[in-house]
Amino acid sequence: MKSPLFPPFLALSLLCLVQPARAEEFTVVTYNVENLFDADKIAIYDDYVETGEPDGYNPAKMFGKLRSIGEVLKTFNNGQGPEVVAFSEIEMDFTPDTSIPDYAAFLDKYKDTTAEKMLTTGLNGEIRGLPAEALLLKHLEDIGLKGYHVAVGADKPDFEALASTDKTIHKKGQKNALFTKFPIKVVQSHPAKDARDILEVTLDVEGHPFTVFVNHWKSGAGNPAEEETRKDNAKTLRTRVEEILAKDPSADILLVGDFNSQYNQSLSYPAMGTTAINDVLASKGDEQATASATSYSLYNLWHELPPEKRGSDHFGGKWGTLMQNMITPGLYDHKGIQYADNSFEVVILPGVNAISALNLPRRWNNAGAGSGASDHFPVSARFRTTEESDSAKRMTPSNPGTEDGDAEVGMVYTGLKPEDCPEFTATIAKEFTKHMGEIFRVRGSVASQQPLVISVHGKEFLLWTTDKTADALKPLRSLNRGAKVELLGQLGSHRGKVQFLVEDPSWLLHVPEQK
Repeated sequence: MKSPLFPPFLALSLLCLVQPARAEEFTVVTYNVENLFDADKIAIYDDYVETGEPDGYNPAKMFGKLRSIGEVLKTFNNGQGPEVVAFSEIEMDFTPDTSIPDYAAFLDKYKDTTAEKMLTTGLNGEIRGLPAEALLLKHLEDIGLKGYHVAVGADKPDFEALASTDKTIHKKGQKNALFTKFPIKVVQSHPAKDARDILEVTLDVEGHPFTVFVNHWKSGAGNPAEEETRKDNAKTLRTRVEEILAKDPSADILLVGDFNSQYNQSLSYPAMGTTAINDVLASKGDEQATASATSYSLYNLWHELPPEKRGSDHFGGKWGTLMQNMITPGLYDHKGIQYADNSFEVVILPGVNAISALNLPRRWNNAGAGSGASDHFPVSARFRTTEESDSAKRMTPSNPGTEDGDAEVGMVYTGLKPEDCPEFTATIAKEFTKHMGEIFRVRGSVASQQPLVISVHGKEFLLWTTDKTADALKPLRSLNRGAKVELLGQLGSHRGKVQFLVEDPSWLLHVPEQK
């Protein structure tokens, strides 16, 4: 596949104000930031269109999202941040007349203010038009995470699709981005069918080339029709990786991002047959095979963790592994860059990006002043440079990963006990926007059946469940208005309406018999 060279004035800026970090060992974080949308009032999702409603998106809430991202990244390297961050779900800029050709000049222009002031008291038309990644870079600079160069996907807004009411049209509104403290050598952007451009960035790590592919494939992991599209995404990525390895079999290549696939997709959804991640891309769990390979081979770092620890997101009561890192054989040799064996981790920070008794992702919510971080936990891995230059010599993995246990799927709500969940009190009900994502013991009465609504401390909450097959709410659907019930519910909101998610039949603690 011929891959167009990405225009440097859009792709990167060489921030020479801070020397790149020494690379004896460095960290790469892969982070889906759940719709980091800018402040230009244009968005493909209704939840991020600024309407002036109290629970709607606005510039101050954008800063809340920036602050959450900063809190997560500041936990790395003694508050200095990781050396490389691969971002998914940064909004495409729908007002490109305010694009940033030089990020160093941008930071210098706004050096006497902060991202917080820019999005609140100092807000103006120019700031509204700034792309999301520029404001993210500025906030990281404000809190001491300095020295990042920036590369972004070449995706262009489709204004015609945005204006269409045809729901079958794919409306593209997000892009991938890479922030790195190492100099950027080359950036390319590969169009992917019904998905974000695959961003290819080659870094100069202490004189060694290190190529990172940032992905965000077509959504719908369990949807066979969408899997066909992901196969196309996978073919695009594999073709390019094979091109690189054909020229240099020992090339150091890292594949990261939100692949909208389980790491064991073929076992998670056997009815799909051929899958994008395991068959087309050929992501595997046999570490020793990749460590000793001399041609195309991908080891998926989820296999570094025991099966019960594999999970970065959840849906329908099951943990998912959509955030992935895959490495090529060159990262096991004694030339250039090496993988720091067994360094792969899920970044779970209770009280920061994790919430509730189950340490679930603390997803973003627009209610009130806005709260949360992302519906995905980031994942991280470490790498190092080697002083040798021997591609034939191989690192021997310690406790090498295998594909044993791949069929096991972690259940999100296993072990949840009512006594582990706080009671939803009248005080909490008055300040409910501060507690989004938490699971509570709730006592109330049925207020409506169509839709199903519960009244608690004088306030009404929708009841909802994501598992329509099991329908945890079925015992409540025939109750009369006023019937007293007790349940476990995860507080949240959808399209401006506050709700309790009841995700398992065991969450119904007391349901009266209907007379």
